[in-house]
Amino acid sequence: MKRVFVILLIVLCLAFPVISNGQSLWTDKSGSYYVKPNKRFYVGDLLTIIISEQSSATSRTGVSGDEGSSVLVGPGAGMLTSLLPYIKGSMETSYDGASGTNKTGTLKAQLTVEIVSIDENGNLIFEGSKEIKVNEDIQRLTFSGIVRPEDVRSDNTVYSTFVADAKIEYLGNDYGTKKGFLGRFLDWLF
Repeated sequence: MKRVFVILLIVLCLAFPVISNGQSLWTDKSGSYYVKPNKRFYVGDLLTIIISEQSSATSRTGVSGDEGSSVLVGPGAGMLTSLLPYIKGSMETSYDGASGTNKTGTLKAQLTVEIVSIDENGNLIFEGSKEIKVNEDIQRLTFSGIVRPEDVRSDNTVYSTFVADAKIEYLGNDYGTKKGFLGRFLDWLF
């Protein structure tokens, strides 16, 4: 009897299929820890660039050389024989020179920039600047470049190492280390 009931249930399920609306568990709004959702960017959106750049250069050059000559005049005919029986002289020159340059630089900052255009590949072209003035000291940081949308983190930050065609300019007038009027006058006087 059980067997007949199970077979009848299977036949009914096959004869009258149940229509269901199946939906995916993964939607654009659900978010996933394993799959990064594609975020859309538009001209005018803001990104925060985390700048951490280091540069160093070393250059060494050197030169050395030696020169030498000698002169010997001995007795012979002429007036010099009676005055100076022997004239002997020698000269040697040597030189050695070396020069070198070491230069290192580090820049760490955060700068919020604006997307100014999006190229045909979907890469984001941005630029931005920041100016800080404390008393008479002015510091200006300007940054522009290109970044891929997939390199932008979920909090809209990007590391500067992911930026292509990066142009970083950091300028300051360093007014605080300039001498005042009295110091310049004393330097001119003495």
